[in-house]
Amino acid sequence: MVEVVYVSWRDVIELCYKLAKDIARSGFEPDAIVAVLRGGVVPALLLSDILGIEEFYAIRVKHWGIAEEVYRIPVVDQLPQRKLQGVKVLVVDEVADTGKTLAKAVEELKKLGAIEVRTAVLHLKTTSSLIPDYYAVKLEKWVWIFYPWSLAETLFALAYRELSSTAGVDDIIKEIERLVETLDIEYYRRDIIETALRYYIKKRGKH
Repeated sequence: MVEVVYVSWRDVIELCYKLAKDIARSGFEPDAIVAVLRGGVVPALLLSDILGIEEFYAIRVKHWGIAEEVYRIPVVDQLPQRKLQGVKVLVVDEVADTGKTLAKAVEELKKLGAIEVRTAVLHLKTTSSLIPDYYAVKLEKWVWIFYPWSLAETLFALAYRELSSTAGVDDIIKEIERLVETLDIEYYRRDIIETALRYYIKKRGKH
């Protein structure tokens, strides 16, 4: 069974405070923040507020193609809608797992003219080929990190991992409630998760 570490909203804020301090102490003064969609958005927003950086953009990097094909090189399908000529940029994501996402983001932002690009993440895994300029926590072993902004997505993924892909709603909800209790997850509401699950199953059936 995969080891899961749940990160609470309080944890996220504290980790962002630590990152902000580290960035400020380093002397780096970015002109813009670029969030890696989707996981980097919340940490990037918090850092932009704490550090007073108003210029805020996003980049999306895909690892998966048709029929769960894994791209050897990540594909960028959304870039900031402006040139970054002469701009110092801080790229923010939630985790550096393989490091490929951050490396690709840095490469593309430099093509847009950024004169300096630094990277920041909440968690760094030892599997990452790229060491971010700033990270709040370095994990010594691989774990599945459960961030609070992906509540439904992660609960569904973990439940389906334990059950068959054809499991019914009642069985999935039962497994989800076991996970919620085991991981001590905050802000869980069965009615919302059940609504999201039925919506997810309906959408999946159309593909």
